[in-house]
Amino acid sequence: MSRAFLLDIDGTTLLGTRALPGAVDLVTFLRRKGIPFLWLTNNTSRSRGAWLERLAAAGLEPRPEELYTAGDATLDVLAEHDPPPRTWLVGTPDFAADFKTRGLPLAGNPDEAQVVVLAYDTTLTYARMCDTARLLLEGLPYLATHPDVTCPTPMGPIPDVGSFIELFDAATGRRPEVIGKPEEPMIRLALARLGVDRSDVTMVGDRLATDIRMARNAGLRSWLVLSGVTGPGDLAP
Repeated sequence: MSRAFLLDIDGTTLLGTRALPGAVDLVTFLRRKGIPFLWLTNNTSRSRGAWLERLAAAGLEPRPEELYTAGDATLDVLAEHDPPPRTWLVGTPDFAADFKTRGLPLAGNPDEAQVVVLAYDTTLTYARMCDTARLLLEGLPYLATHPDVTCPTPMGPIPDVGSFIELFDAATGRRPEVIGKPEEPMIRLALARLGVDRSDVTMVGDRLATDIRMARNAGLRSWLVLSGVTGPGDLAP
């Protein structure tokens, strides 16, 4: 048995607002055995508070210290700078609220921006796309919270940050530094929170390209579930 677990959310723990079969039982077992875990999600369309509410509504009784998002990792990376740069955020008001909670400055207009952060923005407008493209063409540093092309929902997959990355690449020729799964910043910062060696950690997720690739790159054990993006047809015979 691993000494700690990383649990993806969308497609692994939840589908929409519903806990997937076995999720509540797994979390109950880990707590009973005293095995630490983190919910580790790339989805940055919601604030930390909104994620905790969603997990609670699904019967998972979350604790704030058990949640670590690609948004948290991005804020941690920005906070490593002294002073933190003023961010032009392509993101939801929910995610912007996390910047304010952490005391990290947001640019009120493009002329104030020192860095561009591309998140899962379900409120994105064409005007903001144009302002963002201009900043990228001007050469501002450019981060993306995660690379997922789609997000699983009960209605099927919908466009996520990876799709936005391709759009801005086509328009500007720029590609971002990616923070979330499967990239190194996410696993480095998550493991620091758990305080255990990576050889003692198991990643549970539904995406070969992010969850499982991160586990392999970092030397973690991994469990692939077929309740989200990956299906039996995606696996090699």
